[in-house]
Amino acid sequence: MVGIGSTSVVISGAARTPVGVKCGTLSSFAAEDLAVLACNEAIRRTGIGCEHLDGAVGANVYQFTAPGAQDIYFPRNVALRCGLREDVGALMVQRICGSGLQAIITAFQQIALPDDIDDTRAVLCFGAETMSRCPRIDRAPRRSGTSFWEFKDAVHNGSRNGTLEDSMLASLNHDYAHTAMMLTADEYGQRVGVTRRDCDEFAALSHERARTARRSSRVNGGDSLGGLFALDATDSHGRPVHLARDECVREASIDALTRLPALTPNGLVSAGNASEIADGAGAVVVASRARAEELGLSAQFEIAGYGIAGVEPRVMGRGPVPAVHQALNRAGIGIDDVDLWEINEAFAAQYVGVEKELGLSRDRVNVNGGAIAIGHPLAASGARIVVDLMYEMERRNVPYGVASACIGGGQGIAMVIRNTNAMQRRHA
Repeated sequence: MVGIGSTSVVISGAARTPVGVKCGTLSSFAAEDLAVLACNEAIRRTGIGCEHLDGAVGANVYQFTAPGAQDIYFPRNVALRCGLREDVGALMVQRICGSGLQAIITAFQQIALPDDIDDTRAVLCFGAETMSRCPRIDRAPRRSGTSFWEFKDAVHNGSRNGTLEDSMLASLNHDYAHTAMMLTADEYGQRVGVTRRDCDEFAALSHERARTARRSSRVNGGDSLGGLFALDATDSHGRPVHLARDECVREASIDALTRLPALTPNGLVSAGNASEIADGAGAVVVASRARAEELGLSAQFEIAGYGIAGVEPRVMGRGPVPAVHQALNRAGIGIDDVDLWEINEAFAAQYVGVEKELGLSRDRVNVNGGAIAIGHPLAASGARIVVDLMYEMERRNVPYGVASACIGGGQGIAMVIRNTNAMQRRHA
């Protein structure tokens, strides 16, 4: 098991917002606002007093989506707004699509260190993204040497010399590797023998599973999606909305998906089998087992191992393959020991490629739908899949789950979670 010395680290509480469709209900919230909602709910579910939280780690990718450029204060503001002590530090992490998972791993590392190096015992972890508010950037050449607050040649003879850049569209390209995110999925899928039919069938399944989960969700009186909580907001017309579902989920038949034009050279990626641009947040409370037991918190879900690995940037979607192997090795288990998987669906071509390489059984992966149907708010996604995984492990009473994601630029991240209650029942 991953750890330093005899430290055992657990996730004592978890919650996530609904995932909002781009320019939908959640677009009126800054990422900080969504994080506060998720954190307050996670703290409430954990039952921990805020005075006992001695660390905060937040994840956010698209900066400058909050008014007044307040994103630089994101983790600190969230910690203060949620009632953590003023002497508690707050850290921002950014590993693109793996950021939400990285926040939890960073907390694990802080807790696992010997007390004479770091005596942190309980950490609030969160990831949030409002992709709907990604800004347009005026790329004026540089600041003026005459007046720091003016931009040199920003406007000359009534015309603008600085270019306007869509921060989201630009970031989907990886200039160093001469590729783009959807091209990496297309290339990876082609290398491992994925077909367009494979992609569309998987996308349809993701939507079907998400629709089923939405109908039977906790907020609808069922027991699916137990990590999701409802929230109140306003729509684009200022009307009140009680949001109790993931907004991106819709009907998506194979026939409709196959009619969509391909967007990539090998024809694998379309608008229908790629993840949705979205808004949302997730949060968990991570603690040492000793601290959780001391405070009377749940110590049921233990972080058993994690992995972070790099891959060739042109096939970045392959990242979960080495990361999963690394995490499983550290946890001391094999692929066949894993009962449930949450692997982020950046693109269907990418997911199906990972499924082929790892030899996964599809009936154990993303059983309530994935990012193709639910949406992929970048920094929130890692937290979202951990929250959904934990609650589904509880619902099914299974011992092991793995959460993983590919990461732009050519990385992968994975975490093994052990349900100790199910382990005890299995060996009773």
